[in-house]
Amino acid sequence: MDVADSNTVHDASAAALGFYYQSQYALLMLVRLRTDDAAVAIERLDDVEIESNGQSLLYQLKHSIQENPPPVTLACVALWKTIKVWIDAIPLVSLADTRFHLVAVGTVPDSSPLMALCDEETDREPLLNAMLEEAQRVVAERADDRVNKVSLRHAARAKGCEAFLALDPTIRSSLLKRIFIKPDEVTVGEIPAELSRHLHLMPKEHRLRAAESLLAWWDLQVVYTLCGKRDRVVHRSEVEHTLSSIIPQLDEDKLTADFDMVSHPDDYQADSMLYRQIALVGGQPSDISKAVREQWRAAHQRSKWIREKPQLRSKIAKYDDKLKESWSDIHTRMVENCEMRSPNEIASMGLDVLRWTHDFAPKEVEPISSSWSGHYYVRGTYQLLAIDLTVGWHAQYLTLLKE
Repeated sequence: MDVADSNTVHDASAAALGFYYQSQYALLMLVRLRTDDAAVAIERLDDVEIESNGQSLLYQLKHSIQENPPPVTLACVALWKTIKVWIDAIPLVSLADTRFHLVAVGTVPDSSPLMALCDEETDREPLLNAMLEEAQRVVAERADDRVNKVSLRHAARAKGCEAFLALDPTIRSSLLKRIFIKPDEVTVGEIPAELSRHLHLMPKEHRLRAAESLLAWWDLQVVYTLCGKRDRVVHRSEVEHTLSSIIPQLDEDKLTADFDMVSHPDDYQADSMLYRQIALVGGQPSDISKAVREQWRAAHQRSKWIREKPQLRSKIAKYDDKLKESWSDIHTRMVENCEMRSPNEIASMGLDVLRWTHDFAPKEVEPISSSWSGHYYVRGTYQLLAIDLTVGWHAQYLTLLKE
């Protein structure tokens, strides 16, 4: 993996992004391929190695964080370094069953002989001659420098050029026929969006979040492969199974306010404990009507969620615990401040707690889901908890209401 931004103050970050690109691009390629048997390995024979339909696909990646990434040309260091990597890999692969891909975020100039590598049908002979000429020039200039006892030029390209010239002509021609360049590829920051575009069977609004969740899982698999905690090869079937587990989570997270602005029946009566709790703190008719309305909405919302998505039971229970904790912080402080207060003052302080659940809690307590926008659920759930005496408004509500 070469990074095209060396010798800058951003060397470390560019290198880190380069490897991260390598990892994420491997997943992107695995998703792009439609073959069920596809599998990928990172940092084995190449930056990215894919097995698909009995073929080995080797990928060298050239990432750049520059606004205008450098083009891929015959004089490009990255090209000749890649050639050297692939020549070294020839003894380890079946050349007839292997394709070599150079992936770059930069362009290939239209006038460059390398354009032949962007089209599988283009004759490679003119390119072969151009590469031989360039490699011979590099070697000759270094030989001249050696004779003249000056610093040798083209140090970064020398090994690739020398290895290319040393290849048997038949193998050299066969290798070149199996090399392809993919220019103008997405950058590391664009991969989540690009990945999401391949999740066709998923609702459009879920795709980016699914891609991000899949990438998070993938990052962990890459770490495990590199430190020996799992097989070096990750199969497409693993990606498919992970996606199938992500989809229900996305559906679960997307909670809509089904009862916002829906009124309860005129003859609806809440549990008597709701009224008793409010009476203890001297609540006004407006406090009662709001509590009844929101309790009805929250109860019906919970019932609908559990009926349609039974797996939400645990999420609802955990959110109840969150609401109880937030209430406890408010109620405990209120109780501490009740010492030496008159009964009327204690009731008034309890009324403030009740009104906190209506006016402030929906904004202060994290919503049950990132997609949730209805305030009635927090308000109404507090009333449901109050009916069960799990929460209350008066400082002594448990004692007074159990008598």
